[in-house]
Amino acid sequence: MAPQCALIADIVGSRALSDRPSAQRALEAVLARAAQGLALLQEPVATIGDEFQLATRTLADALVYTARVHLLVPDGLSLRFGIGEGQILVLDALGADEHGHYLQDGSAWWAARAAIDRAHARQDGASPFQRTWYASDPEGAPADAVVNALLTLRDHAVWRLSARQRRIAGALTMGEPQVAIARAEKISQQAVSDFARGAGAGVLQSTALIQEANRA
Repeated sequence: MAPQCALIADIVGSRALSDRPSAQRALEAVLARAAQGLALLQEPVATIGDEFQLATRTLADALVYTARVHLLVPDGLSLRFGIGEGQILVLDALGADEHGHYLQDGSAWWAARAAIDRAHARQDGASPFQRTWYASDPEGAPADAVVNALLTLRDHAVWRLSARQRRIAGALTMGEPQVAIARAEKISQQAVSDFARGAGAGVLQSTALIQEANRA
């Protein structure tokens, strides 16, 4: 069976939010929007506390999805992700929940839990910008370091963007026309184009390359 990716997300600083229900609804909307055009194995679903879970068929989809979410979240909110690549086992015998989701297990979920714990530790340590980490089964495979180098650079680039720049980058990664983005932001199309070739180029181009490779 080909490896798949389990994703666990939690809300950064959830206990400090003044209006948790509104924040939850806003994040659920972002998680649903970011999934557009991606063939997810499991749609994002809220679980216990401040966590969400979903699954993708490929690592490329997981990387694109997390990039979109980090760019689309409203100012003042943030999600942290653990991406685990391995096997996902659907336990049909236990039946589905009220949303039609079946209980799952497998090495991808174990890796995702380890990954989000590592992301949290790095954020609390020397890398306050860290929002994403990746782990595979078997743990410590050579590709892990390469993927996490990309995620660290990407998280830092997103962290340095202003709220408006994140909105623009998020809209561009969703395929929205520059004219529509410029109208929504009340700026010129040239300003959007300049951003796409300047401050946002790294995030946008890396996401586009991952999408292109996934279609190959």
